[in-house]
Amino acid sequence: MRFSFAFGRQIIALVALLLLVPVAVTVFMLHTISKSEAAMLENQRVRLQQAAEQLDEVLPAGGFQVLLAQQGVPDSAPTREKVAALNAALRGAIERLRSRYPGVELGFYSSSLDRIIDGSPQSQAGENFSSRRRSNFLEAMQGQAKTEVLGPAEGGVLEVYRPLRRNGEIIGAVWATEDLGSLAAHRHAVLGVAYAIIALGVIAGFGGALAVVHRFVHNVNQIKEGLRHLRYDLSHPLPLAAGELGEITAAVNDLAAQLLRTQQYTRVMLATIAEGLLVVDIEGQVMLANAAACRLLGLPVDGTGKHYWEMLPKGTPFASLLEQALQQRREVRDYLVPYGGGKAGERQLLVSTSLLVAEQQIIGAVLAIQDVTERVRLQQEMRRQERLASLGRLVAGVAHEIRNPLTAINCYLQLWRKSGRFPEKPLNTMREEINRLDTLVEKLLYLAKPAEVKKVPYQLNRLVIDSLRFFQEVVQIQIQTELADDLPAVLLDVEQMERVLQNLVFNAREAMADGGTITVRTYRSQDGASAVLEVSDTGCGIPPQHQQEIFEPFFTTKPRGTGLGLSLVKEVVEAHGGKIEVESEVGKGTTFRIYLPLEEVKLSA
Repeated sequence: MRFSFAFGRQIIALVALLLLVPVAVTVFMLHTISKSEAAMLENQRVRLQQAAEQLDEVLPAGGFQVLLAQQGVPDSAPTREKVAALNAALRGAIERLRSRYPGVELGFYSSSLDRIIDGSPQSQAGENFSSRRRSNFLEAMQGQAKTEVLGPAEGGVLEVYRPLRRNGEIIGAVWATEDLGSLAAHRHAVLGVAYAIIALGVIAGFGGALAVVHRFVHNVNQIKEGLRHLRYDLSHPLPLAAGELGEITAAVNDLAAQLLRTQQYTRVMLATIAEGLLVVDIEGQVMLANAAACRLLGLPVDGTGKHYWEMLPKGTPFASLLEQALQQRREVRDYLVPYGGGKAGERQLLVSTSLLVAEQQIIGAVLAIQDVTERVRLQQEMRRQERLASLGRLVAGVAHEIRNPLTAINCYLQLWRKSGRFPEKPLNTMREEINRLDTLVEKLLYLAKPAEVKKVPYQLNRLVIDSLRFFQEVVQIQIQTELADDLPAVLLDVEQMERVLQNLVFNAREAMADGGTITVRTYRSQDGASAVLEVSDTGCGIPPQHQQEIFEPFFTTKPRGTGLGLSLVKEVVEAHGGKIEVESEVGKGTTFRIYLPLEEVKLSA
């Protein structure tokens, strides 16, 4: 135990030497540099502000106009003459301030003349300052003093600008600049010393660390061989070592013993759970089949060690699912498989596959099976009850929808009988109402019974192209398409899905009374399990309070709509095992997304 404490102190000293000391030195030196540089820069800034304030006091209360008047320069004089006169008038005061503040350049900026007045004897007719300084002058004339530090590219200069006010107005600016060459030299000297101290601290820390780590690695290598054996045989303990490494090896041996007990508990637990589990290795050998899997699939109890193709029932997708997981690295989640028959009846099994990964390598796969027969039955019963409730609402709506057309037809027939002739307008009206009734009754009959689909493998892109040809050639609607190239065939009823797409496109067209763009897209969902058919428009959108009701029978916002179109769309999509979603924003448009399952699994082994 004495060696243990000594080794612990060495590790603690290593951490302190490697991390705490260099970090502390670095933080201290950087903090000192930052404070020193900031203090020097602030001192220079205050000095320039004082010079600018004293220069501001030199200018008379009347400003530049008073000085020009005193010099006898009229307002109509050229700018060159005015600048020369002001330089001459202010030269003495500016020179005195320069002698008081050695190294400082200062002067005025006149907004009316757009020139710098710095007491220079040379008179310049053109602009005598850069666009950068103009920007600073204009910012100072907004009423805010400004300080700017120019980097080495500009020669290292500190500049101060402040507004020049006379008689309540800002007539220009006062500026002062100073070269920061000496400040930069001092800063570089301090940085050099600081970086040297930091480098020495890091080198010393790493040197001591390497010595201690070398000794530690030497001790660790002594138990590596034991760990290699323990990886394959939990009953083979590690040799004991001294000190803290001895505590580690003892803990590893204890963990191995616990793992042995856990394996035993796991086998007992797997035998009692209701979910079936079939575990195979990378070669396809069955490593474990719990009691539930044997019961659900009729597997032999002594099937461990056989290949899964030999054990799993023929004519079922279970072996194909495992092969996809092992060979193609494709996992399946909640895949519903009808299985069995006979006296017990057909059962609904929910199947999932997962890859077993150890040390970033796949070592096998798991087939998980749940008997969801009762759940599926309850869901079907719930849907049936919902359908019956919808039919009740449909009957009430049908009575109302049929009554009005029949009344109109009856009135016009009576008019025809009394007049003894057959007017064209009543005939057209009766024909429209009768067509409307036929369409409504057809939809009601379709919705009143479960949608029967005859699914065949079909390319979704082909369905889109064929369906949209009618709109582009006959109805002449401008539609954009974005079709994915990598979509596999989908099992669907072509005729019914064409009706679904046409219904959505018609709705999109009606939502864009003032024109817009309809976009039809196909792509694979993010989880790769579904093909997505998307129809978007840039129309009026659907209010949020209506988005949950648009699939309800007879819900419509159209004056002559029946409210059955989207109900039938949802019915057909769900009959295909898919789902439909809507995303809409008022004033921006609506998007309908249809998810159709990609059933690529072969149903026979």
